[in-house]
Amino acid sequence: MERTPYELKVFRTQCCFTIFSIHSPFQRKASHSERKGGVTTSQEKVNILLQAYVSQEVIDDFALISDMAYVAQNGGRIIRALLEIAFSRKLANISMVLLGMSKAIEKRLWPYEHPLRQSDLKAETLYRLQEWAGDWTVQELLTLDAASLGQLIHMNEPQGQAVLKAAKQLPLLQVDYRLRPLSHDVVNVSIHLTRSFVWNAKSHGTSEPFWVWIESHEGETILQLGHIIVRPLTERTKLDFTVAISTSMRPPFLTIRVACDRWIGADIEVYVPFDSIIMPASTQSHTPLLSMPLLSTSIIEQPALRESLLQEIPVFDAIQTQAYWTMIKTCHHALLCAPSGNGKSTLAKILTV
Repeated sequence: MERTPYELKVFRTQCCFTIFSIHSPFQRKASHSERKGGVTTSQEKVNILLQAYVSQEVIDDFALISDMAYVAQNGGRIIRALLEIAFSRKLANISMVLLGMSKAIEKRLWPYEHPLRQSDLKAETLYRLQEWAGDWTVQELLTLDAASLGQLIHMNEPQGQAVLKAAKQLPLLQVDYRLRPLSHDVVNVSIHLTRSFVWNAKSHGTSEPFWVWIESHEGETILQLGHIIVRPLTERTKLDFTVAISTSMRPPFLTIRVACDRWIGADIEVYVPFDSIIMPASTQSHTPLLSMPLLSTSIIEQPALRESLLQEIPVFDAIQTQAYWTMIKTCHHALLCAPSGNGKSTLAKILTV
């Protein structure tokens, strides 16, 4: 029997729980409370305790309660550290999984559970919502009115209004984008993020952080990464990303992913197709670097400048040698582009004296 995408995600999450549970502080802590007939390794114990913490299981043993608190506290810290490593290495899939794991520990809620469990709805309303509208997304719930929502979850209109109010407070952003080619292999992606939720100081505090990144069409590599903070007065935010495109094999699309740093279920992905974009043709307008004998700085006509440069730079480098005649001896327009440390400032200094 094939696994559903949700089952695969949960399985991958559990595997990650086991991987970081071999961290030495967990091993030392878990080994203190092992019992006969129970788990055989500290990794298994940490895995079980962490999942019990997220599932909000009630434990009666005082030693296990202490162990579970220790595991939960350090688990969130280690996952956040792993998330920073994944971001630095541009790992899109792993970053998304680790971010979901981190929020699961902080909220004590599994990613496959309904996002409105993070709200202050009554227990009976949450049960009816999970029972009768468990497969409805928050965006789909927002298309209904209070009466229709109450009828959907087999409750009255006031309870439907409470569900609608909670759905409107889930921090979601509307994503719009615009593509602009900069060259034959570089495109500018301008992303406009509009707040589409109702701010509640009790639920959101003073700010809501979001991660925004562009990933490859395979979903494996983060091409550009950004971090924004939405505040009560923030209505619209703009981000500009520059993305290099392979000229040999243009990707069919890119993916814009917006993920809330605190709330489960507040993640949005938008596919950016490249079907309609027309990239400019490749040009070879740069001048090739020629193999020429290096010029001595003694050819500088200004005596004071010549004496000061002779002490530091006895000869020009290859780029300065090739550009010297055009830049200094002619009146032609010229653009000099070179990596840092190749003497562009020195030529500019000669020109201004």
